[in-house]
Amino acid sequence: MRLPLALRGAVLLLLVAALAPPLWRTPSGPAGPVWIENARALEAQRDSLLVGSPVPAIARASAEPPTARELEVLAAASRRAPLYAALPREAAVVQAQPPARPLAGRAAAVGFRIRAQPGDSVLVRISDDTGVLDSLRIRVDASGTAGGAFRVRPPRAGWREWTVDADGQTARTGAWVDSAGPPRVLVRAGFPHWESKFVVRALEESGATVETAFDLGRGQAVAAGGGAVTAERLARVDAAVVLTAAPAGESERRLLADWAAGRGGGVLLVGGAAGAGAFGIVRDPGRVRAVDGPSLVWTLPPELAPLPADRVRSGAVLFGGVRPGAWMAASSPGGGVLGLRPLGRGRAASLALTETWRWRMEAGCIAEHREFWRALVDWLASAPRDPLTISVPEPVAPAGVQREVVVYAMAEAAPPPLIVSRPGRTTDTLALSADPARPGVLRTAFVPADTGLYTLAFAGRTPSAALRATASTGGADDGWARLAVLVGASRGRMLHADSLRPIIQGLTPEGARDTSRLPLAAILFAALLLAAASEWAIRRLCGQP
Repeated sequence: MRLPLALRGAVLLLLVAALAPPLWRTPSGPAGPVWIENARALEAQRDSLLVGSPVPAIARASAEPPTARELEVLAAASRRAPLYAALPREAAVVQAQPPARPLAGRAAAVGFRIRAQPGDSVLVRISDDTGVLDSLRIRVDASGTAGGAFRVRPPRAGWREWTVDADGQTARTGAWVDSAGPPRVLVRAGFPHWESKFVVRALEESGATVETAFDLGRGQAVAAGGGAVTAERLARVDAAVVLTAAPAGESERRLLADWAAGRGGGVLLVGGAAGAGAFGIVRDPGRVRAVDGPSLVWTLPPELAPLPADRVRSGAVLFGGVRPGAWMAASSPGGGVLGLRPLGRGRAASLALTETWRWRMEAGCIAEHREFWRALVDWLASAPRDPLTISVPEPVAPAGVQREVVVYAMAEAAPPPLIVSRPGRTTDTLALSADPARPGVLRTAFVPADTGLYTLAFAGRTPSAALRATASTGGADDGWARLAVLVGASRGRMLHADSLRPIIQGLTPEGARDTSRLPLAAILFAALLLAAASEWAIRRLCGQP
């Protein structure tokens, strides 16, 4: 009976092969995105998400609202990889982002993102406790999402909240507003002219405190102590505007650059002064041309305001581009119009337009001209000067849920203890831990047990951040809202369920293992069972036991 003997040998070989998987294991490629179909799947893959090399992305495909346990795991996992989530159509469609380090009386930005049908035109409003502040209509792109920001100016220090409404769907956000008076501005100019006159008027009308230094030539000046910029003058202001006719020499420009970088001031150079090398903004300056208002393209930070696209023609000293570290905030077909950049602890800007007064006098855009200059001065005067900054990613959310706090530390020394003051005036000290992936970033978390306002401050200082815990409005709504915050913080996206898989498949690294194929060990095991069954059948046919 040689056949059964041969089968025994085959079974033995298959058994050895099945029990020695390292000999047959196919080398796996890079790990692909992790799919989360439900809460049980997330719990099963928790360790792989939090330990080892980060995955390219995490995709939550479930249409059920996330539980508190899911959100806890996803919050930790989304720090290591972008989080993508599919939401049902009835989920909240608007998210609101708080302004970063707002100051009382200064321009700040409240951002928002909405989800709607591609091509829809959505009316978005922002309001606070005084009523509606502003509104705009935006069109949703092909991905089903759109975003923007509103410029706000908190009138006073302390906690401030805003509500963003998108066609009936609302989201709330808030921020702690630090104290700051109206910006103090030094306007440096040559012989008084239309531009200097109306720049000063616009700033004074907006509430800014303005000091002027007009140089008349031949040693004459419309300012006590002469028209030159001095360290004493700069010590009294937050921002300095140098207009095109100002006879500012290289020593004054160097003084302005050192003051901005070392003391946190803001400097704006206009027209011919814009090419000052000490500020590192403009590349290839000096092309004098006329610019039409409708030809200007504005790509401003949301804190700044553009000039209207009216039929106005202004003189300009255009520049060919900006240097590394700066960015172009406005341009025309002939060249750059506005360049911005951080400068040490301060900020700097270069403006090519030399006749913005024409918008005010020829087009009648008095309010728009005033807001353009006030918002620009607010941005220059509001550079973060404190080397320690407290950030609360989710400043308005239900009580009873763990909340994250982030500290950005530019100083090398360890920060003072972080104190949280609860609504009942009790205080706790929060332990900070360094983020291993981001030098200079520290994290902590706590659970606001009761509703109310919680303020955060470093020991011995006044509060500089806060959050408000609200009453729960239902697990499903709160869960979707918190999931949306996690997605945004991780730089992922919230997508329709039918759009999630194509997007995630595009993130799969080339060479990643195709998990749809049967593993080799499973094939060998099936062959082993088949061989054993064949031998048993042959034995029965041959009359053997």
